[in-house]
Amino acid sequence: QGDPVELDPALVVLDAASLVIDQVYEGLMHEDPSLVPQPRLAESYEVSDDGLTYTFPLRQGVTFHNGREMTAEDVVYSFERVMNEETGSPWKEYTSSVESVEAPDASTVVFTMKTPDASFLAALCRRGLSVVPQEEVEANGDLKLMMVGTGPFRFVEYVPNSILRLEKNEDYWLDGFPYLDGLEFHVIPDDTARTTALVSDTVDMIEAVPHKDIPTLQEADGITLTGDQATNLRWIVFNVRDEPLNNKELRKHIAAGIQRQPIIDTAVFGFGTPLHGVYPSDYWAGYEGEVPEGDPEAAADAIEELALPSDWRPGILTWGEYDFLSSTSVVVQEQLNTMGITAEIEPEENATYLERHFSGDFDIAVMGAGGYIDPHDFLGQTMKTDGVTNAAGYSSEKMDALLQEGILEQDREARKAIYQQIQELIIEDVPWIML
Repeated sequence: QGDPVELDPALVVLDAASLVIDQVYEGLMHEDPSLVPQPRLAESYEVSDDGLTYTFPLRQGVTFHNGREMTAEDVVYSFERVMNEETGSPWKEYTSSVESVEAPDASTVVFTMKTPDASFLAALCRRGLSVVPQEEVEANGDLKLMMVGTGPFRFVEYVPNSILRLEKNEDYWLDGFPYLDGLEFHVIPDDTARTTALVSDTVDMIEAVPHKDIPTLQEADGITLTGDQATNLRWIVFNVRDEPLNNKELRKHIAAGIQRQPIIDTAVFGFGTPLHGVYPSDYWAGYEGEVPEGDPEAAADAIEELALPSDWRPGILTWGEYDFLSSTSVVVQEQLNTMGITAEIEPEENATYLERHFSGDFDIAVMGAGGYIDPHDFLGQTMKTDGVTNAAGYSSEKMDALLQEGILEQDREARKAIYQQIQELIIEDVPWIML
């Protein structure tokens, strides 16, 4: 649906990039269909009783696509690259509990932790912690426009905003895989064009099936619709650094006025579940409270009493390449207008959106992410005061303490209670409004 923009697993957070990275690169761990972390490049793992040492024996006979055998030193290099401040990796937060990573021999990796971290095995599934060959990074400066991994497919070419080609890795370590001789990723942002490409046999498969076309595709001959509820979350981000959105009362009034169901009906044709907390209630760490209906007229009265500057026209930063997010922005704009706030939509292509969002160059943004395994996955890097993807500029000593408590606690039920408190604090402080 969207252009990957860049291909370096340590530097990119786009879902469009992760779809490609998952075919070319691998990490120590990978989630199974039930979202349980399982060994991938690691043969197995052992955790010390105190939770401070993780030992990973590596699979033997794994080679990079350049023909060189992967060793423990490659794992050490890949992690130290992410952990290095100068790299500027958005995945650094996932290594924040790591004190050191070492290779006692060529086939063993040992992580020494600063503190126990209940989210660490799930963190090792993140595509940003894939293992890369040092010599390729040094030869090219980074891996933004080329790829050399250990995965089932090899990189052939990437034409931005057009096509990316991969070919079968004949030397893949897992016998019998991959099944296919190659893959071609066509970038087709327009929903109608993407469905047409599928129905006309121009492509064999599409991701991000347009919600408006689901009933049609369910009835179409020769087409299988697969998947059910997705781990995709959508929310509004406030830039809390600047006036007047640094006023929590304003943000709370806007949150009280937001009506989620009209957004879901318009943006995803009803195929969605309203959220108030960060995670849905059927997830083990999901928010347990009710989702409010939203009253924009009452919100308008409350906002009027704040006497905002008459010339305030906040921008709504949104994604030009994702229809369901740009449609979300239109409904949010309409609801803000009902609350007496005239906002202007600012659609951007992926690269520009990411640059503006994570540099704080926005007033209000429509954002989303997918693929969470552990509740710390999103929250640790977005809500922590110094989190590398804390686009809102949000800072709370209480939040920082709860996030730390959440990874120190090993018991799931106790962690559930902590993440309930975290979600309640987000609702109270309103750096985000979950949709």
